[in-house]
Amino acid sequence: MADGRMLSVIVPVYKVQLEYLSECFESILGQTFSDFELIIVDDGAGDEIASYIDAYDYKGADVKIIHQENAGVAAARNRGLRECTGTYVTFIDSDDTVSSDCFEQIAGFAEKNGLEVLMFGIYRQYSDHRTEFSPYVQDLPHFSGEQLEEVKFKCMVGILPFYVCPPASADAAGSACAKLYRLDFLNKKGLRYKTGLERAEDMEFNLRVFDAAEHAGYLHRFFYNYRQIATSATYVYRPGGIKVFTASLLAMKDYLLSAKKPELYMQVFYMRCMFFFLESMNMDYLNKENPKKFRERIRELAAKASEEPYAQAFEKLSGEHLTFARKIPLFLIRHRMFTALALFYSVYRTVMDHNG
Repeated sequence: MADGRMLSVIVPVYKVQLEYLSECFESILGQTFSDFELIIVDDGAGDEIASYIDAYDYKGADVKIIHQENAGVAAARNRGLRECTGTYVTFIDSDDTVSSDCFEQIAGFAEKNGLEVLMFGIYRQYSDHRTEFSPYVQDLPHFSGEQLEEVKFKCMVGILPFYVCPPASADAAGSACAKLYRLDFLNKKGLRYKTGLERAEDMEFNLRVFDAAEHAGYLHRFFYNYRQIATSATYVYRPGGIKVFTASLLAMKDYLLSAKKPELYMQVFYMRCMFFFLESMNMDYLNKENPKKFRERIRELAAKASEEPYAQAFEKLSGEHLTFARKIPLFLIRHRMFTALALFYSVYRTVMDHNG
């Protein structure tokens, strides 16, 4: 592999439809920008996918293929980072695509503005339509101190409406997608993914990234197409799935405490705890595939609300920064009204999914 590429592109591969994987590869190989290396990390995806990757026609591109036992997406991304030679690095999920001018535009913008981290816009691609997803509504060649502080909250808050501060929208910044990192910055700061986390590993990683960054910005262009798949990890039934949320939350809490972050950070963290608690209702306790009786599921949910980090979050979360729709579940949880909570959240998610 040649040294001195401008860009390293890391694609972790696990279980993915070959059609989607091909579309991902083709979007990368069809770039207007050629000064990149493609690092494919087969994270125990299986023989069929491994053979497909090995036999694929990469059209003379600079490609490195790594096959490893399944270790999770965090470990796969870290493995890719160990193999990088580029000035910058970006991650693309194996079922997603990027527009043909993505690499040229993001590398040029980052180089022009001397950035350690660059964010850009996402299209959330559904089967019949797509929606824009963007943490800001205009180009920001260099975040001010206030904006850099705000983006750390956005890494934690996800799509929850915490507050809106112009020129910011309510959208998140914690995803691994639609970001460009300067590799020597990551290496110098020792920034890698925390292995063992199965969900929200990118949220915890990017919180640390932006905490370490001095030069970050945003390009208000929608280059990344994030495919919304009903069978992905975000949507699939997960019995006991709250444990993967809990692991990520505890890792984030450990970092916030070690970094001695002020109370506002903890308030955002408490709201993130509430969101993951509610999300676990959707993925497990209220999921139509859950075979347990409704009363049993509600008892289990109530028990989890008394465990950490959720118990502390529900006790200390202030309603000051919550929208009205978020104050309702907090009220119901504090008053141990979990049946009403389940009914409220079922209606809420139906409305949100319809509007999504």
